[in-house]
Amino acid sequence: MTTKELEKEMELLSAAGLKAMLCDTKVPLVDVPVLAGKPTESGDVSGSQYVLVPRELVGHHPVFLIDVEGLSMHDADVMPGDRLEVQMDTVVNDGDIVVAEVDGGFTVKAFFTDDEGRQWLVPQNSDFAPIQLSNHSWRIVGKVIGLRKGIPRVSFMDCAKAVQQAALQEERTQAPLPPEQPRNMVFRQYYKRRAIDFNAVRQQVERVVVMQMRHAYEWYAAYRVLMDLGLLEDTMLTHFAQQMTAWFADAPIRCNADRLGDYAVGHTAKASTLWNVELFRKEQRRGQSIGAFNTLTHRCEELRTALFPMPLLEPALPF
Repeated sequence: MTTKELEKEMELLSAAGLKAMLCDTKVPLVDVPVLAGKPTESGDVSGSQYVLVPRELVGHHPVFLIDVEGLSMHDADVMPGDRLEVQMDTVVNDGDIVVAEVDGGFTVKAFFTDDEGRQWLVPQNSDFAPIQLSNHSWRIVGKVIGLRKGIPRVSFMDCAKAVQQAALQEERTQAPLPPEQPRNMVFRQYYKRRAIDFNAVRQQVERVVVMQMRHAYEWYAAYRVLMDLGLLEDTMLTHFAQQMTAWFADAPIRCNADRLGDYAVGHTAKASTLWNVELFRKEQRRGQSIGAFNTLTHRCEELRTALFPMPLLEPALPF
Protein backbone atom coordinates (compact mmCIF):
# COMPACT_ATOMS: atom_id res chain seq x y z
CA MET A 1 0.00 0.00 0.00
CA THR A 2 1.37 3.41 -0.98
CA THR A 3 1.44 6.44 1.28
CA LYS A 4 -1.42 8.08 -0.69
CA GLU A 5 -3.52 4.92 -0.44
CA LEU A 6 -2.92 4.79 3.32
CA GLU A 7 -3.88 8.46 3.71
CA LYS A 8 -7.08 7.83 1.70
CA GLU A 9 -8.01 4.88 3.96
CA MET A 10 -7.50 6.96 7.11
CA GLU A 11 -9.65 9.79 5.65
CA LEU A 12 -12.46 7.31 5.00
CA LEU A 13 -12.23 5.96 8.58
CA SER A 14 -12.32 9.49 10.00
CA ALA A 15 -15.33 10.36 7.83
CA ALA A 16 -17.10 7.32 9.29
CA GLY A 17 -16.58 8.73 12.80
CA LEU A 18 -13.65 6.51 13.74
CA LYS A 19 -10.35 7.77 15.08
CA ALA A 20 -7.71 6.30 12.85
CA MET A 21 -4.20 5.84 14.24
CA LEU A 22 -1.10 4.57 12.49
CA CYS A 23 0.62 1.57 14.15
CA ASP A 24 4.16 2.78 13.77
CA THR A 25 5.87 1.86 17.06
CA LYS A 26 7.33 -1.56 17.86
CA VAL A 27 6.85 -2.83 21.43
CA PRO A 28 8.20 -6.25 22.45
CA LEU A 29 5.63 -8.85 23.38
CA VAL A 30 7.70 -10.97 25.77
CA ASP A 31 6.61 -14.17 27.49
CA VAL A 32 10.08 -15.32 28.60
CA PRO A 33 12.28 -13.81 31.33
CA VAL A 34 15.36 -11.73 30.68
CA LEU A 35 18.43 -13.59 31.88
CA ALA A 36 21.03 -11.95 34.06
CA GLY A 37 23.61 -14.56 33.12
CA LYS A 38 26.55 -15.36 30.85
CA PRO A 39 26.52 -14.47 27.13
CA THR A 40 25.71 -18.07 26.28
CA GLU A 41 22.68 -17.76 28.57
CA SER A 42 21.12 -14.74 26.90
CA GLY A 43 17.83 -16.54 26.64
CA ASP A 44 15.61 -18.10 23.99
CA VAL A 45 13.23 -15.50 22.64
CA SER A 46 11.53 -17.79 20.16
CA GLY A 47 8.33 -17.20 22.12
CA SER A 48 8.83 -13.40 21.94
CA GLN A 49 7.89 -10.99 19.18
CA TYR A 50 7.24 -7.31 18.56
CA VAL A 51 3.81 -5.82 18.10
CA LEU A 52 3.13 -2.54 16.26
CA VAL A 53 1.01 -0.04 18.18
CA PRO A 54 0.21 3.65 17.62
CA ARG A 55 2.83 5.92 19.17
CA GLU A 56 0.19 8.24 20.63
CA LEU A 57 -1.05 5.30 22.75
CA VAL A 58 2.34 4.38 24.17
CA GLY A 59 4.04 7.79 24.07
CA HIS A 60 7.37 8.64 22.56
CA HIS A 61 9.17 6.22 24.90
CA PRO A 62 7.14 2.99 25.24
CA VAL A 63 7.57 1.05 28.48
CA PHE A 64 7.29 -2.71 29.01
CA LEU A 65 7.82 -5.10 31.93
CA ILE A 66 10.06 -8.15 31.94
CA ASP A 67 11.08 -10.64 34.67
CA VAL A 68 14.65 -11.44 35.71
CA GLU A 69 16.46 -14.76 35.98
CA GLY A 70 20.11 -15.25 36.96
CA LEU A 71 22.56 -13.55 39.31
CA SER A 72 24.87 -11.48 37.11
CA MET A 73 23.33 -8.22 38.44
CA HIS A 74 23.35 -9.36 42.07
CA ASP A 75 25.51 -6.47 43.31
CA ALA A 76 23.08 -3.95 41.77
CA ASP A 77 20.24 -5.59 43.74
CA VAL A 78 18.66 -7.01 40.59
CA MET A 79 17.69 -10.50 41.66
CA PRO A 80 15.88 -13.51 40.18
CA GLY A 81 12.12 -12.97 40.32
CA ASP A 82 12.39 -9.17 40.15
CA ARG A 83 10.42 -7.35 37.46
CA LEU A 84 12.10 -4.65 35.40
CA GLU A 85 10.35 -1.60 33.98
CA VAL A 86 12.11 -0.92 30.68
CA GLN A 87 11.81 2.26 28.61
CA MET A 88 12.39 1.99 24.86
CA ASP A 89 13.72 4.53 22.36
CA THR A 90 15.61 6.54 24.96
CA VAL A 91 19.16 7.78 25.28
CA VAL A 92 21.48 5.31 27.05
CA ASN A 93 24.47 6.57 29.02
CA ASP A 94 27.40 4.80 30.63
CA GLY A 95 26.31 3.12 33.86
CA ASP A 96 22.67 2.70 32.82
CA ILE A 97 21.22 -0.76 33.33
CA VAL A 98 19.81 -1.87 30.02
CA VAL A 99 17.99 -4.77 28.42
CA ALA A 100 19.86 -5.75 25.29
CA GLU A 101 19.22 -8.25 22.54
CA VAL A 102 22.49 -10.15 22.03
CA ASP A 103 22.75 -12.84 19.36
CA GLY A 104 18.99 -13.31 19.40
CA GLY A 105 18.46 -13.41 23.16
CA PHE A 106 17.61 -10.90 25.88
CA THR A 107 20.03 -10.09 28.70
CA VAL A 108 20.23 -7.37 31.37
CA LYS A 109 23.56 -5.64 32.11
CA ALA A 110 25.12 -2.23 32.73
CA PHE A 111 26.06 -0.32 29.57
CA PHE A 112 29.61 1.11 29.25
CA THR A 113 31.85 2.68 26.61
CA ASP A 114 35.62 2.47 27.18
CA ASP A 115 38.38 4.96 26.22
CA GLU A 116 38.80 3.30 22.84
CA GLY A 117 35.12 3.71 22.00
CA ARG A 118 34.29 0.02 22.45
CA GLN A 119 30.88 -0.70 23.93
CA TRP A 120 30.35 -3.25 26.65
CA LEU A 121 27.65 -4.91 28.70
CA VAL A 122 29.04 -5.17 32.22
CA PRO A 123 27.61 -7.58 34.87
CA GLN A 124 27.51 -6.58 38.52
CA ASN A 125 28.85 -9.87 39.83
CA SER A 126 32.52 -10.89 39.75
CA ASP A 127 31.54 -14.44 38.76
CA PHE A 128 30.52 -13.15 35.30
CA ALA A 129 32.65 -11.57 32.57
CA PRO A 130 31.82 -8.34 30.66
CA ILE A 131 30.53 -8.73 27.10
CA GLN A 132 32.35 -6.75 24.38
CA LEU A 133 29.51 -5.96 21.98
CA SER A 134 31.68 -5.68 18.87
CA ASN A 135 31.98 -9.46 18.98
CA HIS A 136 28.20 -9.99 18.81
CA SER A 137 25.08 -9.10 16.94
CA TRP A 138 23.33 -6.75 19.32
CA ARG A 139 21.04 -3.82 19.96
CA ILE A 140 19.80 -2.00 23.04
CA VAL A 141 16.10 -2.76 23.58
CA GLY A 142 15.65 -0.25 26.38
CA LYS A 143 16.85 1.27 29.62
CA VAL A 144 15.72 0.03 33.03
CA ILE A 145 13.82 2.88 34.74
CA GLY A 146 12.14 0.91 37.50
CA LEU A 147 12.51 -2.22 39.58
CA ARG A 148 9.71 -4.17 41.20
CA LYS A 149 11.07 -6.62 43.75
CA GLY A 150 9.83 -10.19 43.64
CA ILE A 151 8.10 -11.74 46.63
CA PRO A 152 10.87 -12.95 48.97
CA ARG A 153 10.90 -16.69 49.46
CA VAL A 154 13.19 -19.34 50.89
CA SER A 155 13.30 -22.85 49.50
CA PHE A 156 11.43 -25.65 51.27
CA MET A 157 14.62 -27.73 51.50
CA ASP A 158 16.56 -24.92 53.20
CA CYS A 159 13.79 -24.52 55.80
CA ALA A 160 13.55 -28.27 56.41
CA LYS A 161 17.34 -28.57 56.79
CA ALA A 162 17.50 -25.71 59.31
CA VAL A 163 14.66 -27.17 61.40
CA GLN A 164 16.23 -30.63 61.35
CA GLN A 165 19.60 -29.28 62.49
CA ALA A 166 17.95 -27.31 65.30
CA ALA A 167 16.08 -30.42 66.47
CA LEU A 168 19.27 -32.49 66.47
CA GLN A 169 21.12 -29.79 68.40
CA GLU A 170 18.33 -29.62 70.99
CA GLU A 171 18.41 -33.41 71.38
CA ARG A 172 22.20 -33.40 71.89
CA THR A 173 22.13 -30.63 74.49
CA GLN A 174 19.08 -31.76 76.43
CA ALA A 175 20.12 -32.65 79.97
CA PRO A 176 19.70 -36.30 81.04
CA LEU A 177 16.64 -36.99 83.14
CA PRO A 178 17.37 -37.09 86.86
CA PRO A 179 17.31 -40.66 88.25
CA GLU A 180 15.10 -39.65 91.18
CA GLN A 181 12.27 -38.63 88.82
CA PRO A 182 11.92 -41.49 86.30
CA ARG A 183 8.14 -41.69 86.47
CA ASN A 184 7.53 -38.16 85.24
CA MET A 185 9.08 -38.64 81.80
CA VAL A 186 9.34 -42.32 80.94
CA PHE A 187 7.60 -44.67 83.38
CA ARG A 188 4.05 -45.17 84.48
CA GLN A 189 3.41 -44.26 88.11
CA TYR A 190 1.06 -47.06 89.10
CA TYR A 191 0.26 -50.65 88.28
CA LYS A 192 -3.07 -52.11 89.48
CA ARG A 193 -3.57 -49.22 91.91
CA ARG A 194 -0.16 -49.68 93.51
CA ALA A 195 2.96 -47.63 93.05
CA ILE A 196 5.71 -49.35 91.13
CA ASP A 197 8.94 -50.05 93.03
CA PHE A 198 11.40 -48.52 90.58
CA ASN A 199 14.37 -49.18 92.82
CA ALA A 200 13.67 -52.89 92.33
CA VAL A 201 13.13 -52.41 88.58
CA ARG A 202 16.44 -50.56 88.33
CA GLN A 203 18.29 -53.30 90.24
CA GLN A 204 16.97 -56.04 87.95
CA VAL A 205 17.84 -54.11 84.76
CA GLU A 206 21.34 -53.57 86.15
CA ARG A 207 21.78 -57.23 87.10
CA VAL A 208 20.37 -58.79 83.92
CA VAL A 209 21.35 -56.29 81.22
CA VAL A 210 24.00 -53.82 82.35
CA MET A 211 26.34 -56.17 84.23
CA GLN A 212 26.29 -58.75 81.41
CA MET A 213 26.43 -56.29 78.54
CA ARG A 214 28.88 -56.86 75.70
CA HIS A 215 27.17 -54.92 72.89
CA ALA A 216 25.19 -51.67 72.67
CA TYR A 217 22.20 -53.39 71.12
CA GLU A 218 21.57 -55.28 74.39
CA TRP A 219 19.94 -52.12 75.76
CA TYR A 220 17.04 -53.00 73.46
CA ALA A 221 16.23 -55.98 75.69
CA ALA A 222 15.57 -53.61 78.61
CA TYR A 223 13.46 -51.31 76.43
CA ARG A 224 11.48 -54.17 74.91
CA VAL A 225 10.64 -55.91 78.20
CA LEU A 226 9.75 -52.70 80.08
CA MET A 227 7.46 -51.71 77.24
CA ASP A 228 5.92 -55.21 76.96
CA LEU A 229 5.15 -55.11 80.69
CA GLY A 230 3.40 -51.77 80.30
CA LEU A 231 5.86 -49.86 82.48
CA LEU A 232 6.69 -47.19 79.92
CA GLU A 233 4.43 -44.17 79.73
CA ASP A 234 6.69 -42.48 77.18
CA THR A 235 7.98 -44.91 74.54
CA MET A 236 10.29 -42.50 72.68
CA LEU A 237 13.70 -44.10 72.23
CA THR A 238 15.48 -40.80 72.90
CA HIS A 239 13.79 -40.33 76.28
CA PHE A 240 14.38 -43.94 77.26
CA ALA A 241 18.09 -43.63 76.41
CA GLN A 242 18.30 -40.47 78.53
CA GLN A 243 16.68 -42.26 81.47
CA MET A 244 19.03 -45.24 81.21
CA THR A 245 21.99 -42.84 81.06
CA ALA A 246 20.73 -41.13 84.22
CA TRP A 247 20.25 -44.47 85.99
CA PHE A 248 23.49 -46.06 84.83
CA ALA A 249 25.99 -43.25 84.30
CA ASP A 250 28.88 -45.68 84.85
CA ALA A 251 27.63 -48.39 82.48
CA PRO A 252 30.43 -49.84 80.30
CA ILE A 253 28.40 -49.07 77.15
CA ARG A 254 26.24 -45.96 76.91
CA CYS A 255 22.59 -46.37 75.95
CA ASN A 256 22.16 -44.84 72.49
CA ALA A 257 18.81 -44.11 70.84
CA ASP A 258 20.17 -44.80 67.34
CA ARG A 259 21.35 -48.28 68.28
CA LEU A 260 18.00 -48.93 69.95
CA GLY A 261 16.37 -47.90 66.69
CA ASP A 262 18.37 -50.52 64.79
CA TYR A 263 16.27 -53.19 66.50
CA ALA A 264 13.04 -51.24 66.93
CA VAL A 265 12.01 -52.23 63.38
CA GLY A 266 10.72 -55.31 61.66
CA HIS A 267 10.34 -58.55 63.59
CA THR A 268 11.94 -57.29 66.82
CA ALA A 269 9.43 -54.43 67.02
CA LYS A 270 6.86 -56.97 68.21
CA ALA A 271 6.48 -58.07 71.81
CA SER A 272 9.44 -60.26 72.74
CA THR A 273 7.13 -63.18 73.57
CA LEU A 274 6.21 -63.29 69.87
CA TRP A 275 9.76 -63.40 68.55
CA ASN A 276 10.51 -66.32 66.25
CA VAL A 277 13.94 -67.07 64.80
CA GLU A 278 12.56 -68.35 61.49
CA LEU A 279 10.51 -65.21 60.99
CA PHE A 280 13.54 -63.15 62.01
CA ARG A 281 15.62 -64.79 59.27
CA LYS A 282 12.90 -63.96 56.78
CA GLU A 283 12.61 -60.30 57.84
CA GLN A 284 16.24 -59.80 58.84
CA ARG A 285 17.45 -56.25 58.31
CA ARG A 286 20.91 -55.02 57.46
CA GLY A 287 23.09 -54.78 60.59
CA GLN A 288 21.10 -57.44 62.47
CA SER A 289 22.47 -60.92 63.04
CA ILE A 290 21.20 -64.25 64.34
CA GLY A 291 23.74 -64.09 67.18
CA ALA A 292 22.46 -60.69 68.29
CA PHE A 293 18.88 -61.94 68.00
CA ASN A 294 19.64 -64.92 70.23
CA THR A 295 21.37 -62.69 72.80
CA LEU A 296 18.42 -60.30 72.87
CA THR A 297 15.97 -63.20 73.21
CA HIS A 298 17.91 -64.60 76.19
CA ARG A 299 18.16 -61.19 77.89
CA CYS A 300 14.44 -60.54 77.41
CA GLU A 301 13.43 -63.88 78.89
CA GLU A 302 15.71 -63.41 81.89
CA LEU A 303 14.57 -59.85 82.60
CA ARG A 304 10.89 -60.68 82.17
CA THR A 305 11.29 -63.53 84.66
CA ALA A 306 13.15 -61.26 87.09
CA LEU A 307 10.29 -58.72 87.00
CA PHE A 308 7.60 -61.31 87.74
CA PRO A 309 5.71 -60.70 89.85
CA MET A 310 5.83 -56.97 89.30
CA PRO A 311 7.72 -55.20 92.12
CA LEU A 312 5.09 -52.96 93.73
CA LEU A 313 4.96 -50.82 96.84
CA GLU A 314 2.40 -51.16 99.64
CA PRO A 315 -0.31 -50.22 100.28
CA ALA A 316 -2.80 -50.21 97.38
CA LEU A 317 -4.17 -46.77 96.53
CA PRO A 318 -7.83 -46.10 97.42
CA PHE A 319 -9.20 -45.55 93.93
